[in-house]
Amino acid sequence: MAQQLILSIPAPILTYDAYAELQGQDKKDVYNAVHLGRLPVYTPPTNGGENSARVKKYINMVALYADAAKQAGIEIKIG
Repeated sequence: MAQQLILSIPAPILTYDAYAELQGQDKKDVYNAVHLGRLPVYTPPTNGGENSARVKKYINMVALYADAAKQAGIEIKIG
């Protein structure tokens, strides 16, 4: 029988500030990591009149966990 790894992700997305607090990092370090593409970001859909560059973005925790699992050689299924 295959082994299972069960993860509980309390929040699928976090604000940059909440992520910084959770990780014990400085807020500017989180903003820099996002800017450099080191953290996955979720951008909510916009309606036709909104400027997507001005929409609040969030750290995508699901993508972060999935990437960590992949790097550890763990196959995960999200469904």
